[in-house]
Amino acid sequence: MLERLLRKLAMQETMALFTFSVVVVDNDPAASARGTVLRVTSEMGLDVLYAVGSKNIIPVARNHALRLARGNYIGIIDDDEFPPPFWLLNLYRAIQTFDVDGALGPVHPFFDGTPPPWLVKGGFCERPVHRTGTLLRWQETRTGNVLMKREVFQHRRLQFDESFTTGGSDRQFFKEAMACGCKFVAVEEAPVYEIVPPERWSKMYWVKRAVLNGYNSHRVGLGQVRGFRRVAQPFWDAVASSAYAAATPFAACLGAHYLMRCVESGCSHFSRLCAAFGVELLSQRNI
Repeated sequence: MLERLLRKLAMQETMALFTFSVVVVDNDPAASARGTVLRVTSEMGLDVLYAVGSKNIIPVARNHALRLARGNYIGIIDDDEFPPPFWLLNLYRAIQTFDVDGALGPVHPFFDGTPPPWLVKGGFCERPVHRTGTLLRWQETRTGNVLMKREVFQHRRLQFDESFTTGGSDRQFFKEAMACGCKFVAVEEAPVYEIVPPERWSKMYWVKRAVLNGYNSHRVGLGQVRGFRRVAQPFWDAVASSAYAAATPFAACLGAHYLMRCVESGCSHFSRLCAAFGVELLSQRNI
């Protein structure tokens, strides 16, 4: 997947408006990606800086990459994604047009093969798409497809919170950036495609993902919920998780995608409920 990404980055159209380089931070201490990076760099003539991170934790790798980046704008894309030719150009133009600090494009699923019908029917891999120019809230952000001005990190001294070991550091970052006055818009014309490999086609993968997302959603939301809502949120999560558990047999009668939607939502609410009492159900992101 990393090789596909690097080859697509080498094909980016810039219309001579800018040049760009790439930073790859390998979060495997054994440097397993080194050979791929060196080979593709040599073949495609891509300006790549390769480094090995100190820990196998996503926000640590992101912060390492930020320290190594040389541009006035910093784009972030995951190694399991790949962009079309005008990806960077459309993000760059949007920042200029709307006079904002950054721009985020949509992420669409890409299957190398035929996934199980329940996965497609349930829309598990789909994410919301916002009209170009829409001013985003932090709840609508992620780092899988974003271009930001360097000053967002440099002048405001923001970085990714390395205590978020199982996810959520991207939304936490955007929440802090927006609290500092930064503005980010959506760019529908700058999509990237996320590869969904067969290991993500299992039902257990989505159950574990829901548990992780529920816990991290609670952590990131802390400080946003105050007063009565802070007391009511655990009660709501308890009611919701119980309701989804009760509805599971009926959902199973409607089809596997309804069943998995019900299970996923129930697990997310239950994980949020546990998080409210300081209980983390999964402590490692190995999915």
